Amino acid sequence: MDMISPFRLTNQQIAEHLRDRQRRERARHRVDLPIRRVDRVIAECEELMLVGRKRVPLGMEQRLQRLSAALPAPAPDLHAGVTIVHLMDQLFSVQERLMGRRVARSAYRDPDDQR
Repeated sequence: MDMISPFRLTNQQIAEHLRDRQRRERARHRVDLPIRRVDRVIAECEELMLVGRKRVPLGMEQRLQRLSAALPAPAPDLHAGVTIVHLMDQLFSVQERLMGRRVARSAYRDPDDQR
């Protein structure tokens, strides 16, 4: 019978806990990062509307394509040149879906999280 010292067992448990915590943090980051990106584009669209623009500038095309590619499936095909209102509707829909994922995750909170 192999005896494991209490210190070794404790170290293994601590290491396992740290790995689990890092995995949860990476998962949280994967959910939060797209939300922040969408929020930034929504804020930019609001600024464009405030200065009287009606359409999304073509210079935003590549950025919108990168955002679309970074979103979890199914992601809308975001484009410049459309009306700002149309793009914002798409972004609000994406944001709602992403927030739903965040809420679903919060139902299974880490008992060690103090937030």
